[in-house]
Order: sequence, then structure tokens, then C-alpha cells
Amino acid sequence: MRPTSLLQGASRLPLTGKRGNKDFYKGTGQARVPGGGHRTGPPGKHVVRGTAKYRLVDEKVRVFVAPTQGALGNTELKPYVATQDLDKHERFFNPYSHAYGDRPRLPSFSPNATPMIAGTSLSRRDYTAFSKRWADLSHDERQFVVMQQRRQWWEGMSKKFGSNVADSGAQGTQ
Repeated sequence: MRPTSLLQGASRLPLTGKRGNKDFYKGTGQARVPGGGHRTGPPGKHVVRGTAKYRLVDEKVRVFVAPTQGALGNTELKPYVATQDLDKHERFFNPYSHAYGDRPRLPSFSPNATPMIAGTSLSRRDYTAFSKRWADLSHDERQFVVMQQRRQWWEGMSKKFGSNVADSGAQGTQ
């Protein structure tokens, strides 16, 4: 005859959350308060009858015991934040940021068309007419239109910013 596992001392093993049934939860031990015991699980219980359907139990409500003000004032540990901001933030100012309303406008170096003049607007018919004319062009004619637009853009940039742009562009193509 053999003794059962209960008589062999199996009950002395600590009961963990893995060994319990689906309703057993011991927690991680982080919610313990000195003198308060375990404060894990729900902070109350459901009530079948009564005006409130859920009743809080004071012994189960989690609390945070903060250090006293004297202990915080005398400690050498300091937080990462301060009560006052000593930095003027001058080096982080970016005048070209979109958040800054009166930011200076840089010239556009885009080969795309220039922005429209104020007061004019293009309609859907203008785009439709352009796309139909573009579709009627042959491949060579399309290439000619693209190169002509690039030449006009380059000449405009050369006039606006001087001959240095034209010289550096000519050196880059050789």
C-alpha cells in the first residue's frame, strides 16, 4: 500500500496561480501595502440585489502610499523634471517651421510650373483640354515639350540667381 500524494506532503508546496483553477489569481505581489495584506484581484464584488450593482470593498481597493514631504525634500535622488524651465529654447527656434506664421519663403527650385497668379483659377475644362492635346502628341513631340519647359525653367533660374547657376549646371552636364 502506498501513501497518497496528500500524505506525502504535496499540500506543502506553495499554491501559485499556475496550480489553481481558472478563478484563482494571486497577483504579482506589486499591490501589497505594508500592513494591508494582499490587494489583488477586483476591488469589490458584484451585488445581485440592491441599488448599486457593484460594491467596492475598502480592504481590496489598491492604494499608493507616497513618501512624506520631508522624506522627499531630504533625499539626494532627484526627478528628471524640474519645477521651473531655465532654458530659453533659443537654439531650437526654426523660422522655416510651418508653425511659424511669418516664416521667410525660400525660392522654389522645382522644374514644375510656377504657382498661379492670385485671382485666376483653372477649371476642369482647362485640364481636360490640356490632357486631350497631350494625348494627341507623338512621342517625339512630347519629349520636345518637356525639354522646352526644362530649358525655360533653367533660363529663369539663371536670370534670377545669376550666372553661377548656369556655370555650375554646365559643368555638371559634361
